[in-house]
Formats: sequence, structure tokens, C-alpha cells
Amino acid sequence: MKISIKTDKETLLKILKDGDINKKMKILNKLGDLSEADKIKILLKILEDNSWYLREQATQELVKFGSRIVPRLKKLCNKGFWFTRAAACRTLGEIGDLEGLSTIITLLLNDTNPTVIKEIKMAIKKMAEKNGDNFFIKLKKLKDTLDLKNDIYAVLIECLPAFKDKLKEIFEIG
Repeated sequence: MKISIKTDKETLLKILKDGDINKKMKILNKLGDLSEADKIKILLKILEDNSWYLREQATQELVKFGSRIVPRLKKLCNKGFWFTRAAACRTLGEIGDLEGLSTIITLLLNDTNPTVIKEIKMAIKKMAEKNGDNFFIKLKKLKDTLDLKNDIYAVLIECLPAFKDKLKEIFEIG
């Protein structure tokens, strides 16, 4: 099947459901000529694909849209297969917008998949690095809002060992 740039978004989304990775890669490579809204929709759909390579490529492209896609990534964190949740967390971390922090902290408390947990930890680390003190201000608010217990403290220390003192202060650990 020849995939033309003129192919409409709905047809492209149907092709993405097909198992042929070559067709999916062609779609990924031809996104440049689509409208921004169509690009985002297709890239978010690719985050749900079972191909690690395609998800990585989609993450790199989605990061370019920044904070505008955070609400949709937050939704992906709460649905689908583990690889979709992991890819959404990775993308949130790459973007670094603190609006995604509550979602990934909640997911950290509830998800049991080791790959998802690994991506959450990396996302937390990247958000802290990109946002500095604002990250810790947001974390303090979340601690109170989400009623975070000290059991998450150990996980956060693992993600952010350089910020142990700030975490102790937030979690009121002697």
C-alpha cells in the first residue's frame, strides 16, 4: 500500500491498527505535512503501539509540542497496556511540565509494572532537574493534597539522591 501525504487522518489511524511495522514507519516519516492537530493525534496513537522503536520516535516528536499535550498524556498514563503508560510517563518527563507530576506520582503509588515504575522514576528526575525549586514546591503541595505518606519518600530518594535534604524537609523526616 502506498501511503500518500494526502491520505486523511482517519485512514492513517486505521493503518496504525494494522500489524505492519513498515507501514507504521512510513506514516511516522510522513507526518511533517499534516496539520499540527492531526500530527498530535497520530503520535499519541503511536504511543499505544507495541513497537518500542515507534513509541520512542513518537516521544521525540511529541516533546516538540510541549505543555499543550500534557492533558492528553496524563490520560494515557491511566489507560491501556503497560507500554502505553510507560511511554506516556517518559514523554511527560521529557517535556518536564509539572502539571504531569500529580499523575505520575499517583501512578507510582498504584502501578506494579517494573517498566512503568522505571519510567516514572526517570520522569520524576527529569522534572526535578528541569524545574528546580518549583518541583519541590509542587511536590510539597502534592504531599498534602494526595496525602502522600512517608513510604514514597524512599522511592523519591532513589530518584533524587542529590535532593535528600529537600525531600527530608518536605516529608518532615528528622
